[in-house]
Amino acid sequence: MSNVVHFIRAGGLVMYPLIVLSLAAVVVIVERLLAFRQLGMIHPGLLKKTLTLCRSKNYDEAYNLCAAASGPQAACLCIVLRYHSRPVREIERIVEETGQEFFIKLERFLPVLDTTTTTAPLLGLLGTIVGMIGAFNAIALQQHKGNSDAVLGGVGEALYATATGLIIAVTCFMAYNYFTARLRNVTAETEQGATKLINLLVEQHHLERADHGPDNHAATLTRGGMDHAIQATPRA
Repeated sequence: MSNVVHFIRAGGLVMYPLIVLSLAAVVVIVERLLAFRQLGMIHPGLLKKTLTLCRSKNYDEAYNLCAAASGPQAACLCIVLRYHSRPVREIERIVEETGQEFFIKLERFLPVLDTTTTTAPLLGLLGTIVGMIGAFNAIALQQHKGNSDAVLGGVGEALYATATGLIIAVTCFMAYNYFTARLRNVTAETEQGATKLINLLVEQHHLERADHGPDNHAATLTRGGMDHAIQATPRA
């Protein structure tokens, strides 16, 4: 404990904002880990099972399967199944709104890590420069005494702030990249899942029309809606 206190004091005044940044970064990292665990779940096999059930026209079972799962992909699949009788553009809009609610929550507080990655080494460098100025002043005072030990000690202590800033920056940089990579993966999986499910429903709708003729009004999907997906690839 005494070594830690000595290290902090040796780094100078800039060590205190560095400590604040490091504590904030730790809090954000732990909070984001919990948030991604709760809101960023992508259940392996959920999309495959949902598509299989829909091919068998077990839509209620597919909906219940997605409703029992958590995460943005499951929520968007539920939206597609719930509003499958509406036009494609409207389904896309609702899916996008649903996905964005999750993505915004997952992205929250990540700028804190990004800012800390940039700010921490700059503060460390500032502390080192201030410490080096003090060391050079000590050199001038010690020249006539021939005692260089105090000067060398001051130079070493001046580097404490830079070392602390770099450690914080590297940790935050790795955490930020990890969370942004997970966010990109969750976004891609969600969009891909919703698109595949919409395309499957479009395909089934056209098969039903081919079997029953163009005048069949009992089709599950509206002509003005799902027919449009043939010309334009849906996006989640």
